[in-house]
Formats: sequence, C-alpha cells, structure tokens
Amino acid sequence: MQIDSACSVTKGIYQTYPSDWTIIELGNLLKKVRKPVEVIPDYNYQQIGIRSHGKGLFYKEPVKGSDLGNKSVFWIEEDCLIINIVFAWEQAVAITTSQEKGMIASHRFPMWQPEGKVDLNYLHKFFLTPLGRHLLDLASPGGAGRNKTLGQDDFNKTLVCIPQKIEEQKKIVEILSTWDNAIQIKEQLIGEKNHQKKWLMQNLLTGKKRLPGFSGKWAEYEYEDTLSTVSVKKYQINSSKYLKRGKYPVVDQGKQLIVAFSNDENKVFSCPYDGIIIFGDHTRELKYIDFDFVLGADGTQVLTAINNNCTRFVYYQLGIKEIPNTGYNRHFKFIKEMSFLLPPLREQIAIAKILATADQEINLHEAQLDELKNQKKALMQLLLTGIIRVNIQEVS
Repeated sequence: MQIDSACSVTKGIYQTYPSDWTIIELGNLLKKVRKPVEVIPDYNYQQIGIRSHGKGLFYKEPVKGSDLGNKSVFWIEEDCLIINIVFAWEQAVAITTSQEKGMIASHRFPMWQPEGKVDLNYLHKFFLTPLGRHLLDLASPGGAGRNKTLGQDDFNKTLVCIPQKIEEQKKIVEILSTWDNAIQIKEQLIGEKNHQKKWLMQNLLTGKKRLPGFSGKWAEYEYEDTLSTVSVKKYQINSSKYLKRGKYPVVDQGKQLIVAFSNDENKVFSCPYDGIIIFGDHTRELKYIDFDFVLGADGTQVLTAINNNCTRFVYYQLGIKEIPNTGYNRHFKFIKEMSFLLPPLREQIAIAKILATADQEINLHEAQLDELKNQKKALMQLLLTGIIRVNIQEVS
C-alpha cells in the first residue's frame, strides 16, 4: 500500500480523489433483481432480515405460505447487494450468498446485481464507511424510524467514487477481508474463553470441583455474616460533573467499568487491599474494583466481605446467582436474602486468583479485538477514498 500523491481531482462531495478513479451513479453500476414468489399456502418459507451497522443477514423462523397473507415476497438471489430500505440509514446492508438461495424477502429488501464495472463486496464495504452511511441517509428522506425509507430512485442517482480498475476494487476488499477474518477469529476465541470461565465458575464456586491440596469443609452463611455495605455517600458526584478526561476514574452502576473521570481529590474513595464489590441497585450490574475511584450517580451499592472472607471470591459467587429483574426498581433486597457457600479463606483466595487470571486473559483479548476493529475502520476510511492506494503493479 502507498499514499497517493495525485489526489487532485475535485467534484462535489468528493473533494479530492485519484485521477484514475471515477464518479458514477449507482444506477449505472447496478441492476435490480426482482423475482416474485408464487406463494403456495401449505409450503414452508424462510424469510431473511438484515442487521443494522453492517452486521449481516439473519434468518427468521419458517412460516407457512398461508400465514404470509397478501404480502408480496421475492426469491433471494445469490451474490446480490441487498438493503433493508427501512433501516438503510443505519447501514442495514449485506451481500447474499448461495446459502440464502431459496429463501424469501418482502419488498422492503430490494436486491441488485452488478451491471457495470464494480465489485459488490467493494460497494458493500463502502456503504459501511461514514461517507457511505451519509449517502444512504441522503437517499432516505423523512424522520427517524419507519418513516425514513430509502428512496430507490434517489439511491440509483447516488454518486459514488470508485477505482476504474475492478482489480483494484477486489484488492482493497481482499485487504479489508484480512482484518475481517482476524476479527472473527478473535471473537471466536473470546467466546471460547468466556465459556471456559463459565465452566470454572460453575464448578469451582460450588465445590463440585476442588483444587489440589484443599479438603476443608464448605459451610453456608447468610448475607449478614458474609457481606457488609460501605458508606460512600461523601465520595459521590453528580453525573453533571463527569469529565471525559481527568485524574480519577468514576465508577457507577452502569455497564462500563469506568464511566467518566473527575479531578476532585476530595471525592476519591481509597479502595481497601481486598477490593470492593459494586452492585447496581437499579441495573443489577456487578463489578469488582481494586483501585481508588470516585463514586458516580445514585443507585450504587458498595460491598465488602467480612468475617475473614475474600471479597473477590464472594464477587464471583454473586456472579452465578440469579437476581430477578423487576425493571427500574431496587434490587439490593434480593442480595440481602441470599446465602453463600464458602470454603476456608485460603481456598477462596486460590479460586479467586484462577478466575481473576481468566478475566485478565479475556480483557486482553477484548482490548486486542477493539484494536483490530479500530485498525479496520481506519483502513476503510483510507483505502475506500483513495488516500492510501494498493500496489498498482501488484494489482496489474
């Protein structure tokens, strides 16, 4: 790949682009495919859907023809660009494959095959860039939601800027597909690691499997003999005082470990050596915290283990317990009603250490996954606009 120094042509939305690229209407690159289904009442049909943000196709449950009513449906053709016209502005765009042949879709899922010199996978990836989303949005007039529908005439008149050589388009797709494959492999690995951790929790935290060298009896204790709340009201700040950057992390009942930052040193809670447990009274989110922090908005319970128990072990035990979801209500009462099966302290610490190592490994892979996604996003922006070019000699 190389940086292009000849991005000198200017036209409308495409301020600069390589001189050997072309600006062309989609209607000159694509032809619409439309094969109506003659519905048989007793026949089972499988419909497809498209996830937003380029997350691909999904398959709906089979339905009998008689249940389709008067809805017009069409056969899915393979190797087509397919768009959900209701959510095109959210990048509900995909490519069909041989796997979908024989399935059906409603009129809300138009399909196109290439007619001009264009690679469909290139167009698909282009529509997943910020510029591609902007163009889909422009072709989808109306308010957000079901009123913001892709105008197919507007879509056909949409101008795209693409390499004139289809070989260059394919090479760009090949490069980006390398990142797609790496992301997929990393996601599968994270799934496997989470499955392994779940097995460890279900077996080590219940005494079904014992670690070598431990044989002491486990005993059951009520909440009041296991956990105690920590008074942290004076360390709390309002969400209006959250900063994007700062000296001290802010922890609240939300899903993120760190939601914001603060520079108010008077609000810093000094975390004990054994750490503490954060429980979202409204959200039911559980977090183990072992660093100094500022407490976020209301609804956060801070807990610590008592009576010579390991806080991190109890945190993991809470993770395998069922906490009913009663909506945006208080849920801490359910924890107060729980009992805990606990081994001697030394075994608690050993089990917590194994699970903490599993967490660290998962966190590392998730950070690497985020980095791969950021790399791909940057590459898409550079390759699909011609700022960085693939090796032309290699393409030839």
